[in-house]
Amino acid sequence: MFDIGQIEDGVRAWVTEPRPMLGEVLLTSGIISPDQLTDALARQRIDGGRIGQVLGLDEAQLAQGLSSQLRIRVADLRAAEPQRTALDLVGEEMCRRLRVLPLRVDDEKRVWLVTSDPLDADAISELVGRVGRIGVLIGVASEIDRLLDREFDALSDADIYIRALELADSPSGEGSETGSLAVDENAPVVQVINRIVTQGVRDRASDIHIESQEHGIRVRYRIDGALTDIIQLPVRMGPAIISRVKVLAELNIVERRRPQDGQFSTVVDGRPIDVRTSTVATVHGEKVVLRLLDKQRSLVDLRQLGMTAEVIPDYLAMVQAPLGMVLCTGPTGSGKTTTLYSTLAEVNDPQKNVVTIEDPVEYQFDGVNQMQISESGGLTFAAGLRGMLRQDPDVILVGEIRDIETARIATQASLTGHLVLSSLHSVDAVSAIHRFIDMGIEPFLIASAINGVVGQRLLRRICSGCAEPYRPSDEHRRIAALSMAAEPQEWIHGVGCSRCSGSGYYGRVGVYELLVVDDGMRELIVDRSTAELMRRHATAAGMISMHGQAMRLVGGGVTTVEEVVRTVAAA
Repeated sequence: MFDIGQIEDGVRAWVTEPRPMLGEVLLTSGIISPDQLTDALARQRIDGGRIGQVLGLDEAQLAQGLSSQLRIRVADLRAAEPQRTALDLVGEEMCRRLRVLPLRVDDEKRVWLVTSDPLDADAISELVGRVGRIGVLIGVASEIDRLLDREFDALSDADIYIRALELADSPSGEGSETGSLAVDENAPVVQVINRIVTQGVRDRASDIHIESQEHGIRVRYRIDGALTDIIQLPVRMGPAIISRVKVLAELNIVERRRPQDGQFSTVVDGRPIDVRTSTVATVHGEKVVLRLLDKQRSLVDLRQLGMTAEVIPDYLAMVQAPLGMVLCTGPTGSGKTTTLYSTLAEVNDPQKNVVTIEDPVEYQFDGVNQMQISESGGLTFAAGLRGMLRQDPDVILVGEIRDIETARIATQASLTGHLVLSSLHSVDAVSAIHRFIDMGIEPFLIASAINGVVGQRLLRRICSGCAEPYRPSDEHRRIAALSMAAEPQEWIHGVGCSRCSGSGYYGRVGVYELLVVDDGMRELIVDRSTAELMRRHATAAGMISMHGQAMRLVGGGVTTVEEVVRTVAAA
């Protein structure tokens, strides 16, 4: 174990002492091939940068390579419990700025730190200057960020502002200073909302629910598709909280009966976040839902999303066709937009005019013309699509088909030489066909226009920090047997740990079913056949249902039968 020197000069000497090159270590370890190293060194000479970044290594590979190069142990952070003493010695500001996680203080008063970049001499020197003697471990950057978000909870001091806001309220329960509080950044209501949003981003929440109830204001985060109670606010805070959100989203503060929609932008830990806002009236007051959209999120490859090797070739053949329509279907929150964005990355080509019509634009692509609709301004999906068709497009992405007008224009566009990608709310792939028919589109047009439909769901992954074998119930074994050729040798589930906040799940994976519209399916569509007949034909043609794909993940120890029943069984 390496022990860093106590003074800055000693640190700098250690950082700059002779050691094997990282590329050589990675090559010796078998992480990269000689050709990869040669190519990376050539690119590094031209563009600069560190060899690990040039190679495009994932975090775990880079950490292992640095460990071998510097002879520093890699810290296993899956079940780590940092000491509060160590965290307080370094402080949140320095921890986040230098991206280090203080783990513990040993008997010799040495503070042990985990960093993803032990070669940052300036950061090491600054840490020594703050705490004195330090010991260094290497860690994966994303795990360091996760633990920092958990340990430095933005809501930990919310009680201070809650009490201050209660004192500022009038006896009637209406914020007597609502107007001024809404614009004063130091006001209690502003601080409470800021902390709720900040912690929501840190906890990977997709949505924040602020709900007026009889005896309080309940705040819940939707994390990995499931709602979790976060904090309970006094009922008297309701009007001030709702007003603050409305001011941010530029909504009508006085209007409390009609639903309102808006959005605003903020920055959390240096990351720009768009917040879509919706308010509705309930029995005990207004309810607000905030949808959090990270503008810096990176695109995910179709394989990383969970699309299997069996599905990807047929799906790529559909979306790389010169014309036709490909639909991505599923309920709200099933990952349709993410799949469409990953698909757009596959079809984006400098020789093509690629355009999108979205609500809102969640991710900006280089070389793609993106339009954000504004229904209040008269720019609907149908109007935007009609205008885009006069812009000589090759590929059109329509964020969502909601009405017959948009459906009809999209269908005509796909029949006149354009490739149309879009999402549609339906239970599964086959149901999307009937949804189009129910909208009023003629079956012969649907049969000619649609290349294929992908149905999807998102399942929570078993947390790797607390996964262990277990014995499922007889009912779950019976459900699994319906789709599995053989029962797994070992059933896995998560028992709950600090990493997953006791849920037993961390992160999500997609399950997909791909309906290919072949000649037999076209005949069934034109004949207005039942969904069951269409499903039988698709299955006979090789389609694996979402339920079947999900049970494969159960067999592989990725998710559980409980999660499949909760999410997919009704599909």
